[in-house]
Amino acid sequence: MFAKLFFNRFTNPLIERVVSRWSSAWRDALASAIAAALAWILAQHFFGHAHPVFAAISAVVCLAPGLPSHGKQAIGLMVGVATGILVGEAALWLPDSYPLLRIGFATFAAIAISALYGLAPVVPIQAGVSAVLMLAVGPESAGAVRMLDVIMGAGVGLVFSQILMTPNPIGIIDSSAKELLEKLASGFEKSLEALENNDASKAHNAVQIFSSAHDSLITLENGIAMARNTARWTLRGRFASREVKEIASRYERHAVRLYASALLFSEAFANALRKEQGTPPPSLHERLSCVATRCLALAREDNNTPPTPNTPYDVADISAAPWQLCLEHLQTVESALLTFRLTTHRDTEK
Repeated sequence: MFAKLFFNRFTNPLIERVVSRWSSAWRDALASAIAAALAWILAQHFFGHAHPVFAAISAVVCLAPGLPSHGKQAIGLMVGVATGILVGEAALWLPDSYPLLRIGFATFAAIAISALYGLAPVVPIQAGVSAVLMLAVGPESAGAVRMLDVIMGAGVGLVFSQILMTPNPIGIIDSSAKELLEKLASGFEKSLEALENNDASKAHNAVQIFSSAHDSLITLENGIAMARNTARWTLRGRFASREVKEIASRYERHAVRLYASALLFSEAFANALRKEQGTPPPSLHERLSCVATRCLALAREDNNTPPTPNTPYDVADISAAPWQLCLEHLQTVESALLTFRLTTHRDTEK
């Protein structure tokens, strides 16, 4: 029994991580394979190269999974290779009495010069590699021939990254926000269940759900950063750059507020229910139901659902301060949800 629990505890998170990595990497891996084959064929056809290895390698370098920007990678690759070839050409004028010293000097010079550009790490790496290849195999194989192959491979990579496989930046933000809203809806539903059953343990479970929504908030922040990067470095993203900027700034301002107010509400609610601080406010049930419904509606982009009512409450109806604190935090949640609703409506109208 203990062995089974131990196995489940450590293997389930591992399986989840593996599945998550696979889901985020397989498209780039497939694109890299197709682009490498295409770059090879095109380099053979247009340049007459029998074995355009560098064309295929360049396509893979540009489209490999995990890169923050495939477009920047392609540009940096070409800049780095060009710098290394120029430095290698210059190094050929040095005496070849000490070939290792010449290779070492050319590598240092290529990397140092390319580092001054302030670009991605691929630039100095490719500059150093190109300088070494120039001196090791000669300019006939590593000079203009390699530069043409690199241009072909990087060009194919740019076509894939800028046109064929560019993600929708607005869709990136929407999917990240959906995850956060669904998690918050689950927390409010659990709070409603705790209120109906007067169950403090379920209220505590709701607090845990809201706490775990912090991961979804981080996912949203990462999605916003990715959307901005896509809008800056891809052709498709530039057409939507203004809209991405507006949506991203609104989500950044209000997502944290929504999450924080929901978490504060859940803690105040659990505290009031656990300590049995008087009778819950009559409006709390309706408010919780409406907030949970609104979160799900926003997550599903269902704008036909009525907005969360901001029902006023009478302080005299509240028998204890903890319940008053609950409603105050819930009002903040309702206000933040209204902002999300307006943002969603604006996206739909456009």
